[in-house]
Parts: sequence; structure tokens; C-alpha cells
Amino acid sequence: MPSEQSFMDRVQRSEELLTAVAAMSPAYAPADSAFTLAKLTTAVAAAKAANTALDDARPPYQDEVTDRSALVKLIGPLITQSLAHVKSNTAWAKRFDAVKNLADKVRGVYPPKAKPADPAPDKKERNRGEQSYVEIASHLKRYIARLEGLAGFAPQDPKISLASLNGHLSALDGLNQSLPALSQTLADAITDRQEAYNGPAGLKFVFDGVKTSVKGQYGQSSAEYKSISGMRW
Repeated sequence: MPSEQSFMDRVQRSEELLTAVAAMSPAYAPADSAFTLAKLTTAVAAAKAANTALDDARPPYQDEVTDRSALVKLIGPLITQSLAHVKSNTAWAKRFDAVKNLADKVRGVYPPKAKPADPAPDKKERNRGEQSYVEIASHLKRYIARLEGLAGFAPQDPKISLASLNGHLSALDGLNQSLPALSQTLADAITDRQEAYNGPAGLKFVFDGVKTSVKGQYGQSSAEYKSISGMRW
């Protein structure tokens, strides 16, 4: 996959091609109107705009991805602490297993699966993959509901209070709701840039066509063609 620098380099080379061809004498006059200098100018402008749109779309998405990951990492220890608080009160002993079951789901803690005594030598274990953040929020909501059902649940540490946990749940729900739209905006910007560079009328198409047109108009051995023949996409 091309790097970000390579996209900028291609715009720069296209601008250099535009400048060089515009200075040729007699004037550049392509046989195909798809390869005029005006079309090259338009294609360069479209590529630049696509770069800018992608640059604008990337940070909001990346920031929210980072924020959501950090929030889930913050929630995990709070769940562990609040679970210990539940365990410390014998009045809630009958509810502890149910509370722990939900706490484990929020934290992504699952008992290891039993392995067969003699697995096939070519059989590979599959990774479970990243736990869905929407699932985490759902488990957290159910966990908080369990805590709310415990008579007298009012820990001294405000970090594990019901209000605090509900605040984190609200924040996680908000990120889960906003990220799909940001992800789609970013995906669209990537697609649009690909089209601007490599589409049927994209920058590469016009860039290559202009070079071929110069070769056809002035000749392969001409000074005009030699001046741009080394400009690579």
C-alpha cells in the first residue's frame, strides 16, 4: 500500500509535469481532450482535495478509538475493585457468583476451554478476537443493574460508586454510537482518494496520458519528451 508520502510525491511530480509541458514550444496540443493541461490541473486539484479530506477525517476517528480503548482499560480495575467490595460484605454472599459472572464478562475473563487429549497435529487453535465494545457496554449495564439490586451498596470510594460506573457506561455508549459514523467517513475518504488517484479519470490516468501525448506530438527523441520521460508515477 502506498505511503502517505508517496501520495504527496505523486502530486508534486504531476505539478512538475504540468509546469514542464506548459513551457513547451510549440504549445502542447494533445490529440485527446482528456489529456489537456486543464484536465491535468483539475486532476491535481482533486488529488490535493482528497488528501486534505482524508487528513481531516483521520484524527477524529483515531482520537475516539484511543479514548474508547483508554476508557475500557480504566473500567476494568474499577470492576475488580467493586467486585471485591461486594465480596467483602457477607450480606451479599448469595449474590456474589451472579455479580462475579457479569464482572468477568465486562473484563473479558473467561475460563479456559478444555483441550482434547490428543488433538490433530494439523489443527490450529483460533483466536477469539477482540471483545466487542458494544458487548462490553451491554455487560457493564447488566453488571451495574446487579449492583443496584444489592441493598446498601454505597462504597466509600467514589470511583466505584453507582454514579461513577453509570458515568463510564454513558461515556462508552456515546463512543460506541459515534465511532461507526466516523469510521464510515474515514472509509469514504480513503475510497475517494483512491478514485482521485487511480480512478478512470484520476490523476494517474491523466499523468500517463499527458506523457504519451507529449511523446506523440514532439517525438520520442525530442528534447520536449526527454525533459519529462524520467518523471515516474
